[in-house]
Amino acid sequence: MKNLFRLKKNESDGHKCTVKHRESKSFLPPRSVEDGFFQSWRRSFKKSTLISEHNPQSTEYFRSMAEILRIRKDHVMSKSCIIHPFSTFRAFYEMWMSVVLIVAMFYMPADSAFHLNEHEESDNDDFEKELHFEPFQPFNFLIHVICMVDILMTFLTGYPVKRRRKVVMKPSKIAKHYILSIYFVSDLLSAIPEPFFIKNRNTQRLVNALGFLKIIRLPTLFFYASRSAEILGIRSVTIQVVKNFLITYIVFHWFACIHYMVPQIRYFMYGEVLAESWIIKADLLELDFVSKYIGCLYRVAGCIFCITFEESQVVVWEEKMMEIVTFIFGKVFVFYITVLFMHQLFNQRSLEIKYFETISQVKAYMSQKHLPMHMQLKLLQFYDYKYNKKFFQERNISSLLSDKLKGEINLNVCSKLVQSVALLAHLPQESLKQVVTYLKAEIYLPNDIIIKSGSVGDCMYFLASGTVAVWTPSGKEVCHLQDGAYFGEISLMIKDKRRTANIVAIEICEVYKLDRRAFKNCFKGNLELLKMLEDVAIERLEITQMFEDVHVKAFLEK
Repeated sequence: MKNLFRLKKNESDGHKCTVKHRESKSFLPPRSVEDGFFQSWRRSFKKSTLISEHNPQSTEYFRSMAEILRIRKDHVMSKSCIIHPFSTFRAFYEMWMSVVLIVAMFYMPADSAFHLNEHEESDNDDFEKELHFEPFQPFNFLIHVICMVDILMTFLTGYPVKRRRKVVMKPSKIAKHYILSIYFVSDLLSAIPEPFFIKNRNTQRLVNALGFLKIIRLPTLFFYASRSAEILGIRSVTIQVVKNFLITYIVFHWFACIHYMVPQIRYFMYGEVLAESWIIKADLLELDFVSKYIGCLYRVAGCIFCITFEESQVVVWEEKMMEIVTFIFGKVFVFYITVLFMHQLFNQRSLEIKYFETISQVKAYMSQKHLPMHMQLKLLQFYDYKYNKKFFQERNISSLLSDKLKGEINLNVCSKLVQSVALLAHLPQESLKQVVTYLKAEIYLPNDIIIKSGSVGDCMYFLASGTVAVWTPSGKEVCHLQDGAYFGEISLMIKDKRRTANIVAIEICEVYKLDRRAFKNCFKGNLELLKMLEDVAIERLEITQMFEDVHVKAFLEK
């Protein structure tokens, strides 16, 4: 059972403890070889009702493992039969109840409106003739029994207080909290299994109609489903899509059932159904359940979206009132779904929206400074490459991180660079982490001069992506360097040596700069690497000088 909670747990977070503890972390009496099946089962069940450190809500309410263990120990020592809301058992129970509530949300109103369990027919009144589904009777009773058991389970389960970050486990407080809530009365009335002790048909239908109270449990359904999805590691986007679809269909389903019930209420009160009623005009009474249901859904859709039906104009006052209520609720619901959709869209596109807001500010800045067009295009190109149309405050994010975490992130970000640069491959892991810590990312646009010959060199560069051209001081192109190359090391390896070449970006290039001080700190202990760097620097210097001499000689001979 624990494995389910560990689906979302990162392997790097796990600590394999080798310290031997005197007592079990469950704080329950140890197992004995003499224990029978019942004793073993009872211990396992009790353990499953204790707070679990693998439950995501446990870490949300309690900050440390020590606090979780203390709460677990207090629970065991109290010898209470109350189930902890963050226990393994409760997690599986909420998954089960999510399925039950979904079934109840659809079955109970349909049973109340269309009388799926009716067995007797009246030959004198067409309105009394309903479709008969024999298998629904035990299923109906089963749903009600499960709902009654859920009432008992609520009395036996603690409840969290999010504002105070605590869990109430005292039975008297749990009972008071539940009884005084809106859920207790609705749960009790909607869970009455009427067929076994109510013989009067109209009373049966009245009690059956109490199933509509189950709608009050809609927030509970979504709460259970969200917690279950979090434990199972289902993405929040998927949860939102399913939730919105479920809400929409429940609204249509419940209004379809209510629209069909309104004429029945008149029948129970006055003993007649007017010939002007929409269900008489639509000839629904003689149809089977599926046809009735589709007809009701069709009508509700028309009311919600304000579509009139010439063939079934409403003249009965209670049906008119029902249409008005449906229309008003439908408008509110459509507005709610629209806002929900827009909110979800903005959440998913928030970084892109911030990016375009920033670009608008950049354009205003460039306009105010009267920058030339080519410079404006370069600036926009820089922002497009830097943020990839998703703006974020990198400095604010990194300022909250510890130095160790920053180092791990930098090492991960630079992993491609480390793999492609042969120079860094020779470094031990600790030295590599040190180098990565000192690296500073820079972006150069096409035709930007990264290094100018004759300038003082105080750093070297590692090319993460892009292509640069190497030019002699007189303008002769020597070669191209691409991903994984490094340059600028000559000024660091040869004392008092200025830059010997021009390095120009051919395309957008992302480079990492390592300054002189960091270079000395990182490589001072690795003589073999320094010797290799020196050999490469001398070789490059000779090649560049050769190209320079040939180019100057050819120029002078012209």
